[in-house]
Amino acid sequence: MISELDPDGEPGGVSGDLLSYLRAEPELTLVAYSPLLKGAFTRADKPLSSAYDLPSAPRRLAALREVAGQSGATVNQVVLAWLLGGELPSIPLVGASSVAQLEESLAAVDLELTAEQRHRLDTTW
Repeated sequence: MISELDPDGEPGGVSGDLLSYLRAEPELTLVAYSPLLKGAFTRADKPLSSAYDLPSAPRRLAALREVAGQSGATVNQVVLAWLLGGELPSIPLVGASSVAQLEESLAAVDLELTAEQRHRLDTTW
């Protein structure tokens, strides 16, 4: 839920308090641990954890898939590019169990989301 007094709300596992603190301390950078949710964005055999499997999950996942389709990228690349290019500095920590997964993640560095795509993700998540 997004508070009228706090523009940060609580997107995923990052509390609004932490995001507000990062806004107040611009020399700090968020380290996003496991931003790809251990494969849950792309693998049917890896369901979303209870922290993310909320009533809003289908709408959020649809937004990710829509932006991925528009940009010709994978959902994982969209997630990483969104974090890398966000208003608040963020370093996503990703793990890879194959060269293909590593290459997919590295390609996110070059993915430029449009202002409209970023707005869609920002307001959905």
